[in-house]
Amino acid sequence: MRAKVVANAHLGRLDEARTELGRMLALYPGLTIATWRAFAGTPFAPELVELYVAGLRLAGLPEE
Repeated sequence: MRAKVVANAHLGRLDEARTELGRMLALYPGLTIATWRAFAGTPFAPELVELYVAGLRLAGLPEE
């Protein structure tokens, strides 16, 4: 789901990214950029984390 949000956002398909983000937030209502960063900091390369953060921001995920 995260990958779909991020990919659509980076491709400029913001409506699709936001729709999918809404689905994701229904499953994980407390999700923010900060909580995702804390989760992703260890298992993912820093470059991938930044790519995801940028896409999640474009889709409208709140910072905190």
